[in-house]
Amino acid sequence: MLNNFKFKWNFIPISYKKLSLYSKFLSNKPILFYINNIFLKKIDFYLKQIVNLIINNCKTTNVFIKQFLVGKSLIIKKINFRAKGRINFIIKRYSNIIINVIYG
Repeated sequence: MLNNFKFKWNFIPISYKKLSLYSKFLSNKPILFYINNIFLKKIDFYLKQIVNLIINNCKTTNVFIKQFLVGKSLIIKKINFRAKGRINFIIKRYSNIIINVIYG
């Protein structure tokens, strides 16, 4: 019997635009596809953590990712003070991830 499950992560410190490219590439794939690829970027570090958490919750590697949805979250604007009274702004973007999974 196949089970459907929904995983949700909020406030991942990666911008929406970067994750949306990954969501198109990684939806409708088995979970072992994520593990077998060699990832080198910061996004891939978070994806590895998410994959390990999904495998531990489902207690099997026979998992198929049905949907990989990415949504926008809050934007934090930080102030970086410079010399002579100048200010630089640092914009930190966050995103939300929703993953629908089928396992059995």
